[in-house]
Amino acid sequence: MAENQLTEDQKAGVKTIGTRVGSGSRTSLALFVVQAGWILASMDYSVYNFALPLIIQDLKISLPTAGLIFFLSLQGTFIGSLVIPLLADYFGRKRAMMVNILLYALTTGAVAFTPSIAFLTIARFLVNFGVGGEQPVGASYISEEWNSRTRGRAMGFMQSGYAIGALLASILLATVGSRFGWRPLFVIGIIPALLVVGIRSWLPESRKWTASQEQKSQAVTEQAQEQGGFKLGQLFAPDLRKTTIIGTVLLIAGNIAGGGVFAWAPTFLKLSRGMDIASVGWYGIVLSLGQFVGYNAFGFIADHLGRRITMAIYFGLGILSVIAFGLVTNLVLLVCATFFVGFTLAGIFSGFIIYLAELFPTRARATGMGWCMGIGLFFWALVPYILGLLATGSNLGTLFAISTPVACLIGMVTLFFAPETKGLELQ
Repeated sequence: MAENQLTEDQKAGVKTIGTRVGSGSRTSLALFVVQAGWILASMDYSVYNFALPLIIQDLKISLPTAGLIFFLSLQGTFIGSLVIPLLADYFGRKRAMMVNILLYALTTGAVAFTPSIAFLTIARFLVNFGVGGEQPVGASYISEEWNSRTRGRAMGFMQSGYAIGALLASILLATVGSRFGWRPLFVIGIIPALLVVGIRSWLPESRKWTASQEQKSQAVTEQAQEQGGFKLGQLFAPDLRKTTIIGTVLLIAGNIAGGGVFAWAPTFLKLSRGMDIASVGWYGIVLSLGQFVGYNAFGFIADHLGRRITMAIYFGLGILSVIAFGLVTNLVLLVCATFFVGFTLAGIFSGFIIYLAELFPTRARATGMGWCMGIGLFFWALVPYILGLLATGSNLGTLFAISTPVACLIGMVTLFFAPETKGLELQ
């Protein structure tokens, strides 16, 4: 009998080990698939910024008008980051990600056939609607599939997909764009995104979301049923109000800090520093490398030092890097400043998705992240518009050196009131 019992225990142990191995394979595959979608979202978003000098010239757009197009089209990211995560909390992460990537893939292709400024604005609005929902839903999925000990570096790896996408957009500009113009860049953006839609169809649904839905279906009282579904207004209920306010202010600060620089930097380099369009593309490659290192470094640093102190370090270094970028004229120093602008002002967004995923409970995670990111993205859209009104082309660097430090200081003050979430198990 003891021998039979031992055999059963051994079988149970083997089953447990097999489950863990299978779980590890599943989470690793999910990470790469989610990152692939974020890579393509970034490419489809970034290629417009890098190609903007060509678009301005071709469609005869003034800087203030270009800023207005930025503002109006980027409302898509604001609305998308609110609507799509809300749907993800109701209908599942997988379904939301599938529809989302199809949307921004097809509308990116439509940009290539732009006949007017109005068409361009509408098409970019739809692209940005999809891009706005990609990050909070993907980040929710990965945070729910990963363990608390290494969640930071996994989320940083996912976020680094944005740098890869920006790198691809830069390479396209330096090679295809410099020879054939800006329109082919947007046609190319369709193809890989459609491939990822097929790959994502094999992705399993988030286990935590599935478990949450099972609890909802088992609820027998009206109160339990209300807890199963989540409404946007509940973000400001007493138990979530402080979390929502802290997350929102941090995202406003981060988006103001980076919004103007990333939107106008290619135009600034062409008009103020006299670079040709191919050189602007190579600048984008340096920026993307800085982003890639910054995204991944944040996760490792945050898993050791904590989320708050790592975000504070990035904010502080962001102040120094953007002042240097806006004011230096020496090419070597400009390249170094460009790298660190990407490292800090983009890299800190790894911190935002890690931190927000740990602050909000599963029932509100995608919606809460989407709200904070959406409000932040409104300011991401507003800053380029304001700078476009103020800019003459030659003073963009000075405007960068003023707006970013103020925003970074606001972020650092907010962190003083924020809780630490390192090592927390998701609720």
